[in-house]
Amino acid sequence: MPAHPIGIWLGVFGPRALRLTAREADGWIPSYRGDMGQIVDMTRRLDDEAAAVGRDPGEIRRILNVGGTVTDGASDGSFRGPATQWIDEITDLAVGYGFDTFILWAEAPGQLTRFAEDIVPAVRERVSAERGASPPRR
Repeated sequence: MPAHPIGIWLGVFGPRALRLTAREADGWIPSYRGDMGQIVDMTRRLDDEAAAVGRDPGEIRRILNVGGTVTDGASDGSFRGPATQWIDEITDLAVGYGFDTFILWAEAPGQLTRFAEDIVPAVRERVSAERGASPPRR
């Protein structure tokens, strides 16, 4: 018997693999690939599959790998825009779809600092306020 629980996390996208994740995994860790609709659809599929096997979808932790650029200018798509856009997008994913952790892929100078200082505190504050006001959409 292990000294502590051993979590099983799957970073999967396909319908059969999401069904397996819903049945067996402790967590799901997809990567954002430029299509927010794809993440939303997969999240709904995961929730539906979990419910179908009698499992609370909220039991499955969700982490999202996010690549993009925090800019000073106008939006150029999801995760490619100003800090306010990032705050909105991450808050929606946390409150609306149950993601609780975000891993940033950033290579450009200053991106990590901007994310940590401008986005993270604001997301934490908004998520806390919004979760207090209403339950997650699923």
